[in-house]
Amino acid sequence: MTRASNCLRLLVASSAVCAPLWAQTALFTDGSTFGGSQVFSEGMNPLGNAARINLAPQGYYLTYVGGDQRAKDNKSILADTGSDPAALNPLANAPWGQRTQAYGFAAIKNSYNLALTREELNGVLYVPGATPVLVGSRAVVDRLSLGGGGPIQSGFEGGMSVRVENWAMGQQSVAYNSFGQAGFGNPEGQMSATGTTERTLTLGVDGGLVFEVAQGVRLGLTGTQLNPKSLWGVNLKPQFRAGLQIDLGPMTKLSVESDINAVEKMPFAVTQQTAAASLRFAVSPAVTFLVGGEQKKIDGQAVTLAGASLQIHTSSVLLVFGFQAGQDNPMKSATVGFL
Repeated sequence: MTRASNCLRLLVASSAVCAPLWAQTALFTDGSTFGGSQVFSEGMNPLGNAARINLAPQGYYLTYVGGDQRAKDNKSILADTGSDPAALNPLANAPWGQRTQAYGFAAIKNSYNLALTREELNGVLYVPGATPVLVGSRAVVDRLSLGGGGPIQSGFEGGMSVRVENWAMGQQSVAYNSFGQAGFGNPEGQMSATGTTERTLTLGVDGGLVFEVAQGVRLGLTGTQLNPKSLWGVNLKPQFRAGLQIDLGPMTKLSVESDINAVEKMPFAVTQQTAAASLRFAVSPAVTFLVGGEQKKIDGQAVTLAGASLQIHTSSVLLVFGFQAGQDNPMKSATVGFL
């Protein structure tokens, strides 16, 4: 692949492109991707709210997350481009697609979460212009994280987490061939690229708070990447998300949340914000069901996706299955905890 910095200049120059936030990957089937919440996470996700770690059952966890997230009709539009420039017009309104695979292990004990995870992100991004370009990107991050959190005083929970991340990055830009028969060649092949050319080691610090403002009413706040930095032209700045959770009864909780500010996230040097809503049903002591949706605002374009997850509890095992509705290869996740 070509050097990442060259391709990122193309991305910065474009005002109508974006991609999903890698930091919102719902590791351990815990987050808004699968009908849950990031601010009021279940305590299993090392990228969730560290103030909630004490809620997760103590034990050892294994997880897998995989699937695609795309702008509406992105895959079919890319397939139709061929060598007809007129077919590029719809692509300007559906410029991105991203494929995620993630694996992880976590040990949770005494309000601490120690996790080792690997995320592999492949994306395609359409950059319009006199010579349209399709940018394929691959980012791989191996992450060691340690978080701790829980009650600080009555009605107030707090937590912090530290991430040591080994990043690898690669990108390839393909100019549109309007005179041949190839168009962008094989754009879907870029969603399965394996090469990377740049590597670096980084440190990240996150934090979170939860306040019980009244009986059954909670306010939450998370801050990610509290230590700003630039990585291959991507300005990683702090992002804050606020949320409200209300108990609708002894078994049901409603959560709504939204990013307060828009920031750039790997692997593309562009910004976005996300809002989400979730309903959590404790059907019985052994079964919990979460359903919800998240809306990603991408350069003024809103993409809304619905998801759900099912938790099955026993005295020694926790099983969690998650699914997000999608067009072609929907996101899905499975987690098993040995308690």
